[in-house]
Amino acid sequence: MSEPVESDASLLVVILDINASAWARSPLSIDSALQQTIIFVNAYLALKPENQLVVLASSKRQCKCLYPPEDKSIVPDQDIQVYEQFRVVDVSILAGTKQMLTGAEAAAVDVNRGVEESQTLISRALSKALCHINRVSEATLGKIWSRILVVSAADDSPREYISLMNSIFAAQKMSVLIDVCKVIGNDSVFLQQAADISGGTYLKLNTGESLLQTLMFTFLADHYTREIMFMPGNEQIDFRATCFCHKRVIDIGFVCSVCLSIFCKMAPVCSTCRTKFSIRLFRPENKGAPASNGQTMRTGSQQTLSASSSASMSQGTLH
Repeated sequence: MSEPVESDASLLVVILDINASAWARSPLSIDSALQQTIIFVNAYLALKPENQLVVLASSKRQCKCLYPPEDKSIVPDQDIQVYEQFRVVDVSILAGTKQMLTGAEAAAVDVNRGVEESQTLISRALSKALCHINRVSEATLGKIWSRILVVSAADDSPREYISLMNSIFAAQKMSVLIDVCKVIGNDSVFLQQAADISGGTYLKLNTGESLLQTLMFTFLADHYTREIMFMPGNEQIDFRATCFCHKRVIDIGFVCSVCLSIFCKMAPVCSTCRTKFSIRLFRPENKGAPASNGQTMRTGSQQTLSASSSASMSQGTLH
């Protein structure tokens, strides 16, 4: 794999979390956060004329591309005091965000059941970002270094664990960095893993007022600049998984051999893929003695459950 050089172009995909319920808990308003993010993306475009930008907005209900605008009818007013591309970026992000927030308030029926109001479906935005990065990389003659920046304010959604991990490993294979700027709330376990696996940076703000400063001095650096900079790291990363049955972070659990769903308790049927496990009931002669076929038995009861078919649920430590 080639090393980045100073003349290489960059592609930055910014994913904005615009969950109104999550931002309501923050001392920093969503309008102020958008203004500071716009200053950051304009600074990124001003660094090099070859730089490319994509801005995605994600909420509980939908994911939409704000820039380049999908609606070509949005034409900004001419202003001789503002660079034309900056003006297009400003109008596209603000107009698209306003449209999404208005539509979210008008929606009476929530199609995403099981997702709390303070959660945002980031996996959709990551998948969309990776698809765009792959399309641009295939169409570009020279080398272009891509990265994703997630500006997050919402909590993790356990139901999107599989899709999110698939996107993370896809980004790792494509050498795409995933940076995360956590504005408010508790640390995101999933996004911490995303930044660590992909080689990006995870940073949680102590105060919302430092958002612009953090974006400019930490996440503005491209691949080449990061090789000569000391980037902030996160040594305390929680690599535990979340069970699919009770949405709890667990250390030891049962894994479905078909869809790799994780459960905290043994179940005869996988609730994700509906696979039925062939379970054999038998009485051990000596409690605590290992089974003759090498399978592990649970002692302390008169009957022992043992998976005996190819579709089994195996127990193990989750790392």
